Amino acid sequence: MEITVDDIINALTPKGLPDPIIYQYYKNLEKRKIIINEQISDNLLETATLPFVEMDNDGTGKPIEIIISTVGGEIYSGFNFVDQIEKAKSPVTIHIMSMAASMGFLIAMAGKNNPNVETICHPFSVGLLHSGSQYMEGSAHAVKDTFDFSQHYEEKIKDYILSHSKIDADLYEKVERKEYWMDADEMKRLGIVDEII
Repeated sequence: MEITVDDIINALTPKGLPDPIIYQYYKNLEKRKIIINEQISDNLLETATLPFVEMDNDGTGKPIEIIISTVGGEIYSGFNFVDQIEKAKSPVTIHIMSMAASMGFLIAMAGKNNPNVETICHPFSVGLLHSGSQYMEGSAHAVKDTFDFSQHYEEKIKDYILSHSKIDADLYEKVERKEYWMDADEMKRLGIVDEII
């Protein structure tokens, strides 16, 4: 017996109307659309990264759409997703619906050097580039080791930004410690998005 998306939704929700978020998520997966509409956490592995890998490797070559509306979140899970987008074999559209902030902004930049990937947004979409935040605790040595690694990782992120946009080293130096908000026109000018729709 084949299990459908509707069967899953009915099993996860009480009788009556299904939860609209769960409903939209699974219905869109059927259409090869991945929704990132919450703070990015380690759940991204199950909600976006693994579905993306399965779609990209299913042999159909059908287009995949990644729909972003997020305030950002955890960078290691986010960059795991970026790594997969960078290698995409299928046509991929990254679609900024309202906001791509922080880690969401970095995901929106993924695949800039892959001809299979394009990024689009709307006239009132916004992006936010900033250095993020980190909380550290533990022994003095553990905090120092974590701080040293964080500085190393920030350099990798800088290299990624410079190679995936028209942001140059001078502009990056001016904005790296600021909240650098961008409207759709600014994201287009800096090569974050390919098209405003």
